[in-house]
Amino acid sequence: MRRFRDRSGQAVVEMALVLPILVLFILGIVSYGLYINAVDTVQQAVRLGARSAALGDTLGCPGDSAETELGQGKPATVYGVVDDQLNNNKALSPTSGGTPLPVVSYAAVIGNQSNAQQNDILMTVAYAYHPVIPIPGLLPGTVEIAETYQMMVETPAPSNALTTTEPTAAPYDESAQWTNPAPPSSNVSYLVEPGGCQA
Repeated sequence: MRRFRDRSGQAVVEMALVLPILVLFILGIVSYGLYINAVDTVQQAVRLGARSAALGDTLGCPGDSAETELGQGKPATVYGVVDDQLNNNKALSPTSGGTPLPVVSYAAVIGNQSNAQQNDILMTVAYAYHPVIPIPGLLPGTVEIAETYQMMVETPAPSNALTTTEPTAAPYDESAQWTNPAPPSSNVSYLVEPGGCQA
């Protein structure tokens, strides 16, 4: 009987030593899995945003919603498509305290300016992700997820929605401006919102 009690006490001690490590390991897996999901969402957002720009949609402003725009009979904007995709992931939010955050680092038309049908859209979306559980050495408290995508233009953007100078104000993300890879420096026009956006 004494041997049985000794062994059960040993099991309790072993469990007390192993359980915290096991729980941390599981939480680390969950946290890293959520991060991978966030990266996938940003990748999908930049693909859809580039597709929207390739179809000739204007850039729009942070906080736009393609679903709302289309429901009102208006054309979707690039920002509307990107923000809707980010909002579909409950772990992400392109707002801070109710204020829309700029997530597009740049959106540029590059290529053969004499033939708009041979141009490409090059676009980067950057999002400051805050892991549920930061992991020292792997997932710090804030991780910038930046994804770039390139797609051939199908419908040229309106001429009043393009500028040849680097935009340095809203709706572009100034905190991650010109995230790698940087946009080309020649033969490039940047998408802008014709009506402008509040900074």
